[in-house]
This record gives sequence, structure tokens and C-alpha cells, in this order.
Amino acid sequence: MQYWNGTPIMEAPILHQWMRVMAVLDIILCDEEWLRVHRYHELRPDIAWGSVDNGTGDHLHVLFTNTGTLIKGFDHESPLSPYAREDGEIYPGMYEGIPEELHSILCQHEEELNREDVTCCIWQEGDDLKWKTGSWMKYALAEEHETDAEGGLDFLLGYIEETPEAYIDWAEGYYDMQEMSLAAVTEIYNHAPVNADLIRRLNPNRKVSVAMDEIKECGWAVQGF
Repeated sequence: MQYWNGTPIMEAPILHQWMRVMAVLDIILCDEEWLRVHRYHELRPDIAWGSVDNGTGDHLHVLFTNTGTLIKGFDHESPLSPYAREDGEIYPGMYEGIPEELHSILCQHEEELNREDVTCCIWQEGDDLKWKTGSWMKYALAEEHETDAEGGLDFLLGYIEETPEAYIDWAEGYYDMQEMSLAAVTEIYNHAPVNADLIRRLNPNRKVSVAMDEIKECGWAVQGF
């Protein structure tokens, strides 16, 4: 195990906050789950799973628990991909040193979390806010160009929009939305409870009852339903 020395990464609680915010917004904007990029599920009361899937073969999965956070990503163009290796195996040291609890959850949900498809993996645990990594980063820095040695993590985290304005800029292009309400998106970023009016301001064509059911599954507060 070593500390991550790649591109600086936000602290786990902030990442958790933004992934859930964007999942709720994607639910409102798109009624087809398979077309959404950001998703969030509560696996158990003490375990949540946020994900990004850009639809072109790349994904990011983040496990949030009471004792730690695990980030696992897959960039299909990365030289660290198992599909880019002659032996077809996971890059050496990729899962080395992961805390047992986090590794156990990863294995229990192997299919959903695409355990075999991985080009980067880091984690935080306990009160230590620094991100840690297995020896894969050391090997990658020795074998690959520095920009490739992160396994696409910086690229994948680029789908985490830190402000309402940034989310709108992305969503208007991806979902082909026109002049999204900054005030409404800001309410979600400020963790306001979702009601029918807020949904209609963001997407007048969305069936409110269906959206509300999905939003509640994210552990988000709803009103008037």
C-alpha cells in the first residue's frame, strides 16, 4: 500500500455528496435508466454505491461505507486495461492492500461493480483522508507515460460536476435539454427536498410519480408524495 500521488482528488464526503446530487438530477432529466450517466444506490443502510457510465465503455464505481471509501474505474483506452495486456489479466497490484471490508463488498457485488474491468483503484479509510493505492501505480509509472499511469482516473472523475453551472453545461448537451433552470439545479445541489414542482421545472415531460419513487431509493427527501 502507498499513498496516491497522482492528480489531486476531492475528499470522500464531498465526492459522495456530488455523486448523489447528479444521480437525482439524471433521474429527473431521463426516464430511461440505461441512458443515464450518473447512478446512486443504497446497498444497505451503511453502504452506498455511486457510479458513472458514459455509454462508451468507460465507468467509475465508488463504494461509500462507514469505515472507508473505494474508487474503482475502467478506461477502455487505458494501457492498464486487462484487454490491452497479453495475458488478459488485471494489472499487477491493482487490488493489493484494499481493506478487507471494502474488498469483501467488491467481491459480493462483483458483477454490478465490474470487478474484472479495472484500470485504477484507490481508497480512503478511517480518519485518514489521504487516498491510498496498491503497487499498480508504481508499476505503471515505471512502464507507461505519466499521463497513462493513472489508469484514466482523472478522466473518469471529470464526469463529477462540482457546480450547478457545470452540470447544466454538461446535461444540456448530453440530454439535449434547452435552457435548464439554474435555480432548480441549484436547489438540488443544496440538497433541497424534491417535489412535483421542482421536477416539472427541470423536465415538464417527466412522470412525477415514477421519478419520485426512484429519487426515494437514493435516500433523498421528497415532499407531497
